Amino acid sequence: MMNNITKTACALAVLATTSANVMAENIDVKVIGTITPSACKPVLTGGGTIDYGVIPPASLKKGSLTQLDRKSLDFSITCYAPAKVALKAINGRLNTVAGKGNDGAGSASYIPAGIKRELAHYVVGLGLDGGQRVGGYAIAMTDVTADGKSVAYGFKSLNSGAKWQTYPKSYFYYNVPIISSWFKPSTKEPVAFTNLAGKLNVQAYINKASELDLSNPVKLDGLTTLELVYL
Repeated sequence: MMNNITKTACALAVLATTSANVMAENIDVKVIGTITPSACKPVLTGGGTIDYGVIPPASLKKGSLTQLDRKSLDFSITCYAPAKVALKAINGRLNTVAGKGNDGAGSASYIPAGIKRELAHYVVGLGLDGGQRVGGYAIAMTDVTADGKSVAYGFKSLNSGAKWQTYPKSYFYYNVPIISSWFKPSTKEPVAFTNLAGKLNVQAYINKASELDLSNPVKLDGLTTLELVYL
């Protein structure tokens, strides 16, 4: 239906142009349209919410950061036909990561000392509470398959001329803006798929208890938007 509507609109535009300019010595004929890639739909279980529930203030370290447990959601991308896609992470809480300064060019900060780097090396913030930075979190995917087959992880800088590179971990944030995708093992070429599935993992940490007003509830308010990019 969309194709029919598009073709009709183009035909009408040409007719209107030629009719209006029939007496002119020169006329321009524009041929326009759009070729769209196979539509893909990303889905996260749990409404895309990682909930750490109620955290007792007594469990927080007074003079150092407190790392929380890793939590996971099921993540999938379904395409109507084989397609090559990537994900671009958009940090919705810029310059709020605890234990570091402001975010770098990649909208994230290198993970602070005292926090394990098992999931990723870059973190983003959990928002502010009374002007104080609440904490931060790492985000990455694991156990990913494309059409039932294991795939490798890769990313590419958005800088001009950048090339795809593989990495043992899936990165959404880095020291420069990047997009992330998945490759056939031992290649550096994103793979086309109809169904991709895996785990989206988050590991958060909380700022020093001495930096927070724990006499009132403190909300964890992290937000990352994962944007599909067709390749």
